[in-house]
Amino acid sequence: MIRVSEKAAFYAHVAAERAAIWPVATGVAFVSRREHRDWGIALHIEGRALRPEQLRDALERRFSQAELFNDFFLFLDVQRDFVVWHAVPDAQGAAVSLDSIRRQELELAGLGHLSDALQ
Repeated sequence: MIRVSEKAAFYAHVAAERAAIWPVATGVAFVSRREHRDWGIALHIEGRALRPEQLRDALERRFSQAELFNDFFLFLDVQRDFVVWHAVPDAQGAAVSLDSIRRQELELAGLGHLSDALQ
């Protein structure tokens, strides 16, 4: 998997449906990957980087604000990393949509404070 250090490079890999990882903080990264039949953006939080109650809070947020987070999927992967995944929209208006997905994934995971640093 290709490691990138900038948002624009990551979005280019997403648009091309190529796997890439964009580390944004210690133990936190965005990953461009396929889940089932769809290409998407996944926010990965390593198990060692999870705060106590972070998973519970994210699940509560996901279901108490179901309309806002309807198309977001939360799960633990085989390494027990916490993953928030969303399918990539069609190419029209993709840059805005990718930014929106990225911000909402951070918000859902309780990491909204990272969003401002990633503009």
